[in-house]
Amino acid sequence: MSAPEQQGGPRVATKDYPPARRRQAKEQLRTRDLAVLAWCAEQYAVRIDQLEVLLVSGPRTVRRVTVRLREAGLIEVRKLLVGEPAWAIPTSRGLRTTGQGFGLWRPRVGLLAHVAAINDVRLHVQSRSPRSEWLPERFLAKERRHPKEHLPDGVVIADGRRVAIEVELTVKSRRRMGQILDELSGSYDTVLYWCAPGPYRQLSELAQSGRWPKLGVRELPHRELPHSQARTS
Repeated sequence: MSAPEQQGGPRVATKDYPPARRRQAKEQLRTRDLAVLAWCAEQYAVRIDQLEVLLVSGPRTVRRVTVRLREAGLIEVRKLLVGEPAWAIPTSRGLRTTGQGFGLWRPRVGLLAHVAAINDVRLHVQSRSPRSEWLPERFLAKERRHPKEHLPDGVVIADGRRVAIEVELTVKSRRRMGQILDELSGSYDTVLYWCAPGPYRQLSELAQSGRWPKLGVRELPHRELPHSQARTS
């Protein structure tokens, strides 16, 4: 399941700050702020608790970063699900600022769990392999050769090898899963699935069959503790 740019769903409102305030906020932006903006754009959106992990900082630092970006009109911070942290979502202005050429993403409740899980996997991979390069799905879409080509949720480049990353939360039909594995195995050096319990069992069986020797299967990473919690645990 991928997370394409959505044409429907609730709109992300962009607050129109007065020009003088926007200029002041933009002047106060820091290099780290723009790096956070680019990371959010690459991943469609990022939950606030995940930004704590990304920045290796507590909620106070994350709040300062998001306030600067919000007051510059570059992100919206929105509570989308009751009982869960808010999300940082790049605005049209924010996406233009990154220069990455991405379209505006409109959040849908049904996609949030998948987007959050991909973010967790990227944070996990990058914390353990900081020299690797992560190519997000949005970059891969620009290189798509034909509309029906299956795009992984990300690609990790490490030691000259290209690893297709898939995050699976639901069980697909064995026929569909086989088609995806055939396609990815023909394009990448390794195909690595990070799975919820149901698909983990299914993918483990497929890996044991020996038909797809490039296939690796992992459980979804345990949620990283935000910096503020790690210090008090």
